[in-house]
Amino acid sequence: KNVHLRTGPKLTSHRGITLIALVITIIILLILAGITIGAITGNNGLIKQAGEAKEDSEIANEKEVIDNATIDAMGKNKYGNLQEGEFQEALDRQTGEGKTTVTDIGESFEVYFTDSERYYEVDLDGNIGDYTSAVTDPYPGDITVGIDGEVLDGETEETAYQIWCIEDLCAFSKNVRNGERYQGKIIKLMTTLNFKSDLSYSDKQNKYIYDDTKTAYIIDKNSQKTLKELITDENGMGFIPIGTDMDATTSFRGIFDGNNNSIKNIFQKQENKLGLFSGVRDAIIKNITVTGSITSTNCIVGGICGEAMDTEIINCHNKATIIEEGKVDGNNPRIGGIIGRTNNCEIINCSNTGNVKGDSATGGITGECSGSVINCYNLGNITGGLGANYGAVGGIVGINRGSSIYNCFNTGEITSNNTGNNVYASAGGILGNSGQTGTNCKIINSYNVGKVNYAKRGYGAIVGSCWYYDTTNTATLKNTFYQEDGDLLGYGDFPEAQGIEKKTQEYMHSENLVTDLNNYIENNTDEIDTSQWRKWRLGEDNYPIFE
Repeated sequence: KNVHLRTGPKLTSHRGITLIALVITIIILLILAGITIGAITGNNGLIKQAGEAKEDSEIANEKEVIDNATIDAMGKNKYGNLQEGEFQEALDRQTGEGKTTVTDIGESFEVYFTDSERYYEVDLDGNIGDYTSAVTDPYPGDITVGIDGEVLDGETEETAYQIWCIEDLCAFSKNVRNGERYQGKIIKLMTTLNFKSDLSYSDKQNKYIYDDTKTAYIIDKNSQKTLKELITDENGMGFIPIGTDMDATTSFRGIFDGNNNSIKNIFQKQENKLGLFSGVRDAIIKNITVTGSITSTNCIVGGICGEAMDTEIINCHNKATIIEEGKVDGNNPRIGGIIGRTNNCEIINCSNTGNVKGDSATGGITGECSGSVINCYNLGNITGGLGANYGAVGGIVGINRGSSIYNCFNTGEITSNNTGNNVYASAGGILGNSGQTGTNCKIINSYNVGKVNYAKRGYGAIVGSCWYYDTTNTATLKNTFYQEDGDLLGYGDFPEAQGIEKKTQEYMHSENLVTDLNNYIENNTDEIDTSQWRKWRLGEDNYPIFE
């Protein structure tokens, strides 16, 4: 700026040299002071640190603006509530009109800052979450092209197909339902998506319709609704799940990595097999959290997946409400917080905190299980037997078809409403029904403190009942604990089974239980590989949780 204040051809011709000389002089002075070039320009150099400090200051300022506006809006509301219009007015008073946008996204609000293109989630109590940088996908609906135009083939982590917006997610679903299996391919969710947030859509103006022949939402200029309006309409069907069944020809067969992001406010109400995925086979689904509401009118449903075969489900978490209405008798639906039904699957490091309600086999993690469940827990209330079908209900698994439940716990309330005498009608804190004779079942190093409500046939703190209980039953129960609750047995209405221990609340709240659980992991002699099992510690409520 000082250069521009002076005139004359001589100074103008040497302007560049003068600036270069100034920069060199500053660098020489810094070097003489003992500061290297690397310390100035490197990955952790002074220039980068200065930029980060500026960004940190901006973020702190934005959070302060939100905090002040929240106090202002709630203070002016006669009920002390936070409402969208009042929140926006309070922000405008802080920043001026047009600088921020507030959107009601269900159980929270989204505050977007126009200049920085950052947005924050604010819950109904005014608590502010971390910021997210808004990203616009210039190629919405095409997961084979990155946001910088790079061509992707899904073959490696570096060239994985990318999902940046709701349009990408819907296109991915459409592709699978129309024949693309993605066998061996990698698909990555690049950011958290929220169906109720405008910022999760790149294509905000185009109008869409639901095409029944393609089982997908498609652009139609004659429509009156945007994709967001269609997919969040609670009188409609909501998001169309990825895949159809777990057979080889209609399932997703690739690797889906959520990158520890979330799919928020998903809405589904259909008769199909439901969840983020409908059916998967020979697949890996990992690192994803789902919130929202999923209702099946008569089928198999889970928060992450309806049904799966020969699949690994890793580090997946459901916070959505799951409901199966059971309108047609005899269809025997399967309902789970994570998966409705599994066939030879591994479910590892997963959790359910949503409430799950169903007619038939219902579980906090999976309704029907063939395979293993490791390091999983349920905090939600699990209710089964809503209709005429049997109600085998468990905190982790509804009904066993050859399952191993290792290192798991339940604190949710478990209820079977079935009033008939069906052999499956049972409720258990970990497992609802251990299945028919000869079906192997293992429950090891687990515990339950959730309340288990009466079912006519059988109910137990760990296992509700067994289809047939005789000398050929193959249930293996070891180092598994429950909190004493009157005369409730660990294993249904049968004599107390070996390997299940009733303990006092004091014990369940103590380091003694933590020690017993961890000792089994370190010292078991059962030839079980515990290398994937997580260690335990006391949680804030004094019950053991995973480290």
